[in-house]
Amino acid sequence: MDKKGNPGIWRGASAFRKITPVRGFDLMNPDNARQNNYVWSMEEMGDYLYVGTARNIVLSVLGFVSEMVGSEIPVPPELEPKDIDNSGEIWRYHKSGRRGWERVYKAPPEPMNIGFRFMKRYTTLRGETALYAAALTPLSPKLHILKSTDGVNWYPLESGISGYSARYMAEHNGKLYMGALPLLGLGETLLFVSEDPEREGWQLVDVDGKPGKNPRGSVDLILSYNNHLYVGTTQPNGFEIWRTRGELPEKDNWKLVVDQGAGDARNEHPWSIAVFRDHIYVGTAIEAAVFSVNPDQNIVPPKGFDVIRIDKYDNWELVVGGKPVVPTNPVTGTRGNPISGYPSGFGDISNAYCWQLQACGDELYLGTFSWSVLMPAFIPLLPDILKILFSMDDGEGTGRIEFSNEELDEMRFILRRPNVRHFLEYLARLVMRSGYRFFGFDLWKTRDGVHWEAVSLNGLGNPYNYGIRILFLSEDKKLYLGTANPFQGCEVWVKRRPCKGVYSK
Repeated sequence: MDKKGNPGIWRGASAFRKITPVRGFDLMNPDNARQNNYVWSMEEMGDYLYVGTARNIVLSVLGFVSEMVGSEIPVPPELEPKDIDNSGEIWRYHKSGRRGWERVYKAPPEPMNIGFRFMKRYTTLRGETALYAAALTPLSPKLHILKSTDGVNWYPLESGISGYSARYMAEHNGKLYMGALPLLGLGETLLFVSEDPEREGWQLVDVDGKPGKNPRGSVDLILSYNNHLYVGTTQPNGFEIWRTRGELPEKDNWKLVVDQGAGDARNEHPWSIAVFRDHIYVGTAIEAAVFSVNPDQNIVPPKGFDVIRIDKYDNWELVVGGKPVVPTNPVTGTRGNPISGYPSGFGDISNAYCWQLQACGDELYLGTFSWSVLMPAFIPLLPDILKILFSMDDGEGTGRIEFSNEELDEMRFILRRPNVRHFLEYLARLVMRSGYRFFGFDLWKTRDGVHWEAVSLNGLGNPYNYGIRILFLSEDKKLYLGTANPFQGCEVWVKRRPCKGVYSK
């Protein structure tokens, strides 16, 4: 608490200030602003900071689940806009703060583009500097990329790439690398490179070689570091980290650095990466907290994220993590006790993602996604959800999931109670009140990678900020923070003082 007793202002949270007067940016249209759920991407060019938004993400996830179970999952009214508009947007902010936010792009209805998952500034060998924004098009498996040289005029490029989105781009030895991803689940290892995306297009990096000598799985992360290219990939038996043995990627000339989820198969996705004090830090996730890429088990119980770090000799160790949920035996190392002393998710099972890692001078910041604030919204809908369970397929093609007679009688009794909805609405309000101080994302920092300090444990004072989707360090060493907030619209914050120290990257 701060000196005035306001909830959720943990220690260093006051070091950040919000620069979005209106959540979701759009001052003139509150319903549209609310649908800008995520600060999904961030980059700078010239005097401006650029943000690519994601639209109605929770609604999209619920639609996917509805297709899986064959019944329409009810949507909490708090998460449903008046007029659904899934067209992604790009906004910009003059870094002086004098001009506010302005929208510079609105996606057309076709193809459906629900937002911009990654944005990268890149200068070609010809000297042309431009922004490249990779979209997510859930109905079109053709990777959609926009380009702008002035930040105002944006136009699509013909990528020729089969893929629904890209999570990462990175410049390495003067070339731009990107991974193409499936909509959900496990995909091919699609790593692309370009010297000029518009004039020369993208070339597929050949990794179709000998087993054990080439990356495998969907490319979630890309990092250029120490004259090597690193990629993080998704696997049903746990994520993997690979690096080139030389400076450039060559078939059959890759080294496996981390395998089998660093000792836990539930660590399927490597979704954050940063270099700090001569170590590479990697944070894990399970998609939407419960969706597994394992074809034998599509839905899994939630777990908190893990964090590992890799030294310059390719040795890895557990930084944050507990007893593995599904133990594995990595060939690249041994899972020991966490050097920080913290279990998975910093002890909070709702911390499903280590969503962002970013060095800031002599400190490393870590931002999470926590699903806890979604619970109150879904509690009143439990009767409708239970009805769906009665008719849900068991995954074996044998029809309805089987319940015992006692379970069926108990659920029918609950559903028949005339006041059950009133009780559940009261329970939802009670849970929200009791959890208000702790719902929302976590923001942590460390000066040595071992000892961690909580900056905020409830979304910088707003528990509806359930995730830190972006931590971005600008050229003038300012740390920007972009939130995910499906209830009210996203926010952007900036650290009040620039980052200081030799580790700012």
